[in-house]
Amino acid sequence: MKIAVPVDVDKESIFKKTGQAPFFAIFNGDEAIRFEANSHHTHDAHEHDEHDENHEEHVGAHKKDISGLKGCDVILVQAVGEHMREALESLGIRIKKIRKKDGLTAIEAVKNFLENRI
Repeated sequence: MKIAVPVDVDKESIFKKTGQAPFFAIFNGDEAIRFEANSHHTHDAHEHDEHDENHEEHVGAHKKDISGLKGCDVILVQAVGEHMREALESLGIRIKKIRKKDGLTAIEAVKNFLENRI
């Protein structure tokens, strides 16, 4: 099972806002296999306001930015916006909401998920 987790620049700490995460850690089981950069994390609030006028365009931008997640089965997230949620679902990625108590690092959250603690 391939699992994605939004992470900060240290590539370990879970990043709360999925669409703004600098990277996504990709795990095969409990082994980190790669890190995908998220070019969408550099967009500012003004760009989001412009995209909100065109919902499909904004979802499409997210989909392009996360294309490296294709093939993942699930993503563990603390918070996910509407546009990012739609982009993830369009790639067939199941979204699993987690809390801080489920793990502060990607590996902690993945292990808890695999052990059915989440």
